Amino acid sequence: MSDAVFGLKDMYHVDEGLPRLEDIMIVKDLKMHFPVTKGLLKKQVGTIKAVDGVSFAIPRGKTLGIVGESGSGKSTIGNCVLGKYTPTDGKIFYEGTDMKDIPPKSMRRLRRSLQCVTQDPFSSLDPRKSIYDIVVEGLNIHKMCASERAKKETVARMLDMVGIRPDFMYRFPHEFSGGQRQRICIARALAVQPNFVVCDEVVSALDVSIQAQIVTLMMSLQEKLGLTYIFIGHDLSVVKHISDTVMVLYLGKVVEMTDADELYENPLHPYTKALISAVPIPDPEADMNRERIILKGETPSPMHPPRGCNFCTRCMYADDRCRNEEPPMVDAGGGHFVACHKAEIKGGSTS
Repeated sequence: MSDAVFGLKDMYHVDEGLPRLEDIMIVKDLKMHFPVTKGLLKKQVGTIKAVDGVSFAIPRGKTLGIVGESGSGKSTIGNCVLGKYTPTDGKIFYEGTDMKDIPPKSMRRLRRSLQCVTQDPFSSLDPRKSIYDIVVEGLNIHKMCASERAKKETVARMLDMVGIRPDFMYRFPHEFSGGQRQRICIARALAVQPNFVVCDEVVSALDVSIQAQIVTLMMSLQEKLGLTYIFIGHDLSVVKHISDTVMVLYLGKVVEMTDADELYENPLHPYTKALISAVPIPDPEADMNRERIILKGETPSPMHPPRGCNFCTRCMYADDRCRNEEPPMVDAGGGHFVACHKAEIKGGSTS
């Protein structure tokens, strides 16, 4: 089991102002609500609860995987921890400092430490710029190299590190394949020497054969450079391969969180079970004989979530308690956290 499942068990002395030193980032009760407006006067008619009370901590050098279907709040969490969004409520501690307390003049230095690699390598690279200009941009912004020679050497080193020939640096994005473009995106993010990288669906737009190469590269870079990752994805097999701990989101809330291997061997929440049952496995006979869980109905609107458990409208085990009382996040045993009324005891299940 990984480090106390990244701190949910302690939750984490933050109220006393003493974040755990081994945690590079701590998020407590994060909420990100977007107003819905209507008409010329932009009158607010509702609120979209994209993220609604999410908590986790990430030890230095580890990977937190976040999975869930579209609209669950995965990318919103990534944008909040990167400082792109100002949270509606909650606390985000980075390197022991509350990000709300960081003055605007210090945010540039912080943004150097916090980088991201996005989903689409085709649209995230400026087609008018050479690869050299794309990778060197961060070095120029943060004034990291004193001379043109130093810049060229740094760009060459970063390209070589991600598997791109340095003599290709003056070529343009359209001359590269999708997998090569994603490697260039990774080189751009790492050129400014960050400590923390948000990987938002970094392999979802790539062929399966290329996905494995990119994931292997990212794991190698993490070990070499001591990076900490948030790895956002919807392919559970990929997330399991790279993550130390996996957090399952549904409609803006955490429904289950535990060690990656434990999650796949012993899922407790019915939503997690449904996700895992849809993951392809290499053995055709085993794949044919295993139980498939088909979820009925549509995901509720984040503007009007259910009264009790967010998942109660699609859960085959839901009862009146589920429909009226929101389940708390509890330790079901061994640091396996789940928010389900049917799995509150050690070894509990939803059957």
